[in-house]
Amino acid sequence: MRPSLLTPLLAILALCGPVSLHAQARAQARLQDWDPARATGGWAFQEVDGSLVFFDPGTRSLRAWMKGSGLLSTLPVFLPEVRKPAPASKPAAAPPRATTTDYDAAGALLYGIPRHQRPQPAAPRPASQQAPEAPASEAVPERWVVDSYSRTWMVCDGRLVILTKDGQLETASALPAPVQDMAVGREGILILYRTLKPCLEKRDLRTGAVLWSYGDRSQLKDAAAQPLLVPLNRMALGADGTVYLAEGPSLAFTVLDPVKGPKEPGQTFFTCHDALPGRAALGRVGRGPMLSWAGRDVIFCVFQSSQVRSCGAPESTGLMLARFDLLNGALEWIPTTLAEGHQLVGLLDHEAVFLAPSGGLAYAPIR
Repeated sequence: MRPSLLTPLLAILALCGPVSLHAQARAQARLQDWDPARATGGWAFQEVDGSLVFFDPGTRSLRAWMKGSGLLSTLPVFLPEVRKPAPASKPAAAPPRATTTDYDAAGALLYGIPRHQRPQPAAPRPASQQAPEAPASEAVPERWVVDSYSRTWMVCDGRLVILTKDGQLETASALPAPVQDMAVGREGILILYRTLKPCLEKRDLRTGAVLWSYGDRSQLKDAAAQPLLVPLNRMALGADGTVYLAEGPSLAFTVLDPVKGPKEPGQTFFTCHDALPGRAALGRVGRGPMLSWAGRDVIFCVFQSSQVRSCGAPESTGLMLARFDLLNGALEWIPTTLAEGHQLVGLLDHEAVFLAPSGGLAYAPIR
């Protein structure tokens, strides 16, 4: 190298070193400053230790966070690509019937109104030419759980995706219908589909194959063709892995053994003020989330106050938490100050954790 070029080169290298170190320091600071109270939205999964696992779309990673401890870990994940046809020009829709809603259609199927009386969607006009295919893009995860082998199970755009503990794609398989709830069970993953009546699967922890199913699977085809806009059924697991299903407006639970599954299902009922409560009025909102309280035989459900006025709940302007004591068969109502749109995602020792409609976290006291 000629001496005339050596001095400028050394000067450039001397400048690049500090800049690179400063860039790394800034990136590390941003990592430590990540706060779900400001950054989160969508959904979250709660681990048994109380930490919450969020998906951060900006970094395509799963972030484990705990209140009081902050960010625990960050795992970059591989998101499979999904290709969808670009939407064709929207045909002119026929004027809807004044009394027909999406929930009316669901209720028609749920309560057995004859098919010829059910509202039918308008048939789309045939496209004049085939729509071009949109460019490939990454699927957006809708639900995720982490199993005992630190693998991540994700629902992404109609597929069940299994990621290794390093965040790499292991398998991806098509799901028969939209998923409502997921849970890590005893030697398997529990998947509850968004259907009119409860339809539940337990899948093998190693392969993802279906071990057993509960409910009428024939409705999965209808749910895939015309997904419900609101959830009607919910699921949570007890401390011993027992599966509890809440069906529609009922405040009783169907109970399934985690191994036997549909064999010998049972029911558990709850009293509120020494009386059996009525049925909730789900309306167009549907049924809210249902979570088990770690280390306790207690399950929490969330309702709008207007949904449970006839169920012994007190007057409230905010969301209502239902505390189901599994050992004593007792139901207790806990009013909150949180408005509609807050989503229950976790239960701490003294607080319920919600995702706020505009992002971030909110809390409500529990006992």
